[in-house]
Amino acid sequence: MKKIFFILFVLFIFSTNSYASENPYKFLKKEVLIGKAKSEMRNDTRSISKKKALSIFEDSDGKAIKITLDTKFKGHKNDWERTGERNQRWETANKKKPRKFKKPVYIKYTFKLNDFPTHPAVGGSLFQVIANKGTSRLLPWMKLQFFGDRIVHQVNFTKEVFYLKGDPENSNFDKVSYKFPLGSVDQFKNYRTISFKILASKDDNGEIIAWVDDKKVFEVYGPNFTIGNGYTFKWGFYRWLKDAFLNETPTQSLTVKEFGFSDKCEEILNQDKCSYTSESKKSISYVRYRKSSYRMPTYGKKITKSIKWKKPLPEIKLNN
Repeated sequence: MKKIFFILFVLFIFSTNSYASENPYKFLKKEVLIGKAKSEMRNDTRSISKKKALSIFEDSDGKAIKITLDTKFKGHKNDWERTGERNQRWETANKKKPRKFKKPVYIKYTFKLNDFPTHPAVGGSLFQVIANKGTSRLLPWMKLQFFGDRIVHQVNFTKEVFYLKGDPENSNFDKVSYKFPLGSVDQFKNYRTISFKILASKDDNGEIIAWVDDKKVFEVYGPNFTIGNGYTFKWGFYRWLKDAFLNETPTQSLTVKEFGFSDKCEEILNQDKCSYTSESKKSISYVRYRKSSYRMPTYGKKITKSIKWKKPLPEIKLNN
């Protein structure tokens, strides 16, 4: 009996140590990323330490990667000391050249917010599509983001990108945004899957379709891109904070089961999504969307560089 107990004890210690020694970043690359994300995504230069942010989470749904942000981690200098706000992140970004407008890309993202206390002054993004000019990142073209306890997907039409004196690494922008609500944080306590078909274009052939699980959220057709000549992905967890509320800002964690993208739909999405085609090509929202305009403040600083969209801004004409 003592021998059996000893053997079980040794096996327990071995399995615990083995689990504890598993490298979270290697686990992410091997088990969480799919499609082209597996080879194209790498740790972003502004990310906080992998050792601080990443851990392996396991429950009845199996293993996943957990990305945690805490104010005690602070952030990269260009984030934490940004003009007007403090930002922190752990993200991956494309290591290859920006994608062009020639063909669509398909995206799948399965995650949950089971350890995500909210605060009305805290917002951020869980996935970004970045407009590029050459290899330079300009601004978020689209973002899956949270504000307080709400999850939205945002599509931006940017009028101007500008840079402030003394802060040349951070872009600011004047934009018109379309925000599509996806639910509350509580509705993402269990795993949900968000899927996209994206064909970026400055012409009439542009296309963006979004699903939550198997339910369409919106379909957008026509010109959908302004400043820039390509785009890249940033996936992970990024948030912006206010100095006045730093002591109240909760530690938050994003738990991800799967993320990936591909030019081949069947590698990422199911047959129903891959075979879907709109006959009318009319833009439609299945949720109550909101359109807004916003120009980031200069905080009294001089604008040292500006890139402007010189044509009439495209407009999404949505049917509800």
